[in-house]
Amino acid sequence: MYITIEIDGEAKALYLRLQEGEIAETIEYPEQEVFLDLDDQKQLLGIEILDPSSINIKSVFKAIAERFGIDDLSSLVDKSLVDLAA
Repeated sequence: MYITIEIDGEAKALYLRLQEGEIAETIEYPEQEVFLDLDDQKQLLGIEILDPSSINIKSVFKAIAERFGIDDLSSLVDKSLVDLAA
């Protein structure tokens, strides 16, 4: 899986693009300020996290991986990455 990570320090946002495609729907994940971009086949294209320092990103990524049957992304995120978006 090829992943692009985008950080917007001004907006305090982190975006992980998991695959290219046209976004058909954005849904809010049960964790506040986490949004999932889906294509028309309900495949996960990207994850946006607003104010990532305010949530437990590792547990959110593990739950998303289980829900969508993808690799666990929690190992990608460490404190320094979250701090860049703070």
